[in-house]
Amino acid sequence: MVDGEGPREPRRETQVREHLANERTLLSWVRTGVGLVSIALVVERAGALAGDTGSGGGSEAFALALAFLGCFTLVIGSAHFLRTRREISAGDYTPSGRAYLMVVAGSLVLAGAFIAYVLLG
Repeated sequence: MVDGEGPREPRRETQVREHLANERTLLSWVRTGVGLVSIALVVERAGALAGDTGSGGGSEAFALALAFLGCFTLVIGSAHFLRTRREISAGDYTPSGRAYLMVVAGSLVLAGAFIAYVLLG
């Protein structure tokens, strides 16, 4: 303890740690979203180099799907961050896996579509 500084409140320290953890979680959402958009760019460019262009190009469709999933991840992560921050500040935080499950469901649909495309194409 520094001179002139009283004892710290345990709840305040806990709340600070919770906010910092929430920020780290937001950064993970951002990394995931930006990663998906980056992969979308690579898929689109690889398709263009392979000559898979035009309205029937499968690489364009998958690139768009990845980009949309990346944008969706960024929006969901931001909303989750703001909701969690509000709940932590109010001392009323309750964990929810809904946001995570929505992104996982989107990823599974995209992966299933890709598998079907590879097997049937």
